[in-house]
Amino acid sequence: MSNDLFTTLDRAAGRTVAEPGLDTLVGGLLAQVASGTRVVRAVAHPLGFYCLPVLRDGALGVCVHVFDPVTAAGQREIHCHSWELKSSVLYGRIGNLRIGVHDEPERPTHRAYEVHSDAAAGVDEVRPTARLVRWEALAEETSGRGETYTLRAGEFHATVLPDGTPTATVVLGRTVPGPVDVVLGPVDGAARRVVRRLCDADRTARIAQEAARRIGGHLDG
Repeated sequence: MSNDLFTTLDRAAGRTVAEPGLDTLVGGLLAQVASGTRVVRAVAHPLGFYCLPVLRDGALGVCVHVFDPVTAAGQREIHCHSWELKSSVLYGRIGNLRIGVHDEPERPTHRAYEVHSDAAAGVDEVRPTARLVRWEALAEETSGRGETYTLRAGEFHATVLPDGTPTATVVLGRTVPGPVDVVLGPVDGAARRVVRRLCDADRTARIAQEAARRIGGHLDG
């Protein structure tokens, strides 16, 4: 059943907003989250959005990301994932800046840090590596409601809210062998632990209800 859900959402992400598809499907998932029939707790992500992990099944994952323009302001962390990503905008607008990262041991601006996540505990262990780098901005793309962008595993990027307006996306991820989660940080930085704040059931329900209301879902706001 989990594979069926992932496949259905994956196919729906290629349709336009004028056709029945992604809005209705995600609205239904959010209704389940808000009512408690799909047991999910929203996670306050360090990059300024709430993550609703509606599916976790081996290599497959589906999350609804709800961005708060206030907490997301200025959060432009350069990172790459260990999974390939397909992100579709449910409402608002989101900017995706693709980044080129080059080894530069002589005059580096950043160090690469591996991120090892324990999803059950909600903890990220951020560990410095020996890799010293510089980065350059490549293409930046802005996607609006009904539009989709993709990223390969291991491809560096940064996410921004270009208009400072409430935004939500549904993100489909598929883990692939080899790549690890990496973030760029200070050259002389140390290892650190990041604990993600887990929302309670009431707060999770309110986040799901508001997102469903904005995408024209099945709930009253």
